[in-house]
Amino acid sequence: MSLRPRAHIHLSNIADNWRTVSAAQVGGVTAAVIKADAYGHGLPHVAATLHDAGCDHFFVAHIHEAEVTRATLGSHPNIYVLNGPSPDEEALYRENALIPVINSSFQFRTMADWLVDGVKMPRGYVLHFDTGMNRLGLPPKDAHDLAAASEAQDPVLIISHLACSEDASAMMNAHQLEALKTLSNAFPDVPLSLSNSGGVWLGADYHQTLTRPGIALYGGGHPPEGLILKPGLTLEAPILQVRQLEAGDTVGYGATWRATEPTLVATLAIGYGDGFPRSASNKSFAILGKKRCPIIGRVSMDLITVDVTNAADLARPGVYAQLIGPDAPLEEQAALAGTIGYELTTGLTPRVKRIYES
Repeated sequence: MSLRPRAHIHLSNIADNWRTVSAAQVGGVTAAVIKADAYGHGLPHVAATLHDAGCDHFFVAHIHEAEVTRATLGSHPNIYVLNGPSPDEEALYRENALIPVINSSFQFRTMADWLVDGVKMPRGYVLHFDTGMNRLGLPPKDAHDLAAASEAQDPVLIISHLACSEDASAMMNAHQLEALKTLSNAFPDVPLSLSNSGGVWLGADYHQTLTRPGIALYGGGHPPEGLILKPGLTLEAPILQVRQLEAGDTVGYGATWRATEPTLVATLAIGYGDGFPRSASNKSFAILGKKRCPIIGRVSMDLITVDVTNAADLARPGVYAQLIGPDAPLEEQAALAGTIGYELTTGLTPRVKRIYES
């Protein structure tokens, strides 16, 4: 048996999380964001699971992700490409019945070139307006001009993206909501979409016609008190070696940790080469038999070291310790490492074996 890190992907949990988000939404449709290999959980498996659960709208970032999604799910669901079209991609959009998200005047002109002689996109297109994030998006001041220019084929959806949805008290949320409502006057009969995962928790005003949850589907983010999301994956790494340290002994590159008393240390087969962040050095923890064991010393490319003094009876080569999962919550581990849950799951490399569980 190869002693390598592994991620158990809990597909039923992901489906349950989608249902939880959908139940929290007041009216409208709940889509699913499955970009970046479904946030590291495996796009084909997650897409199929969510489609079976009732999801008919999927958002990806790149066209190659959209092609994989279409090949997995067949012709029925709607697949939206958030990064928008390039001039050489018309055939791919048409052959796969993909929905481009138009983020700029350049992309609008690109799509207009595809619509000559009354030939429409198979499932229409989306206009994305920037209401304050200043990343992608069309300027709201151009809404009426764009509405006039698109009369031959109205957009199927108008979207924007919340910048501060994780902070319910942020004034930016209300500002962006009002900006979307104002510009939508130029498109009176077109559905609207504003909310990501955090936006769903802001309440009915933010739900619009369609919500686009991402991290919540995988058990991350910060849902309201009393609402439970299940972990999308459990990350584990095996113990390779156990050693006894004495007071004064140091651990790892740079000797950043020094024992002050006799300490039992386990070396685990996971490191930043697997996507476990170096910033977790001397900060995060592993779980061994329900007991928290601090990571000591620096995270290296292939290995981490853990103080297992309080779990000595379980610490032996071949035993797996949990690094993300029910006993090591994603967002807690991310905070300890000075990052976010998105980065932890999307950063898991192919060296981590995926085990899909329904």
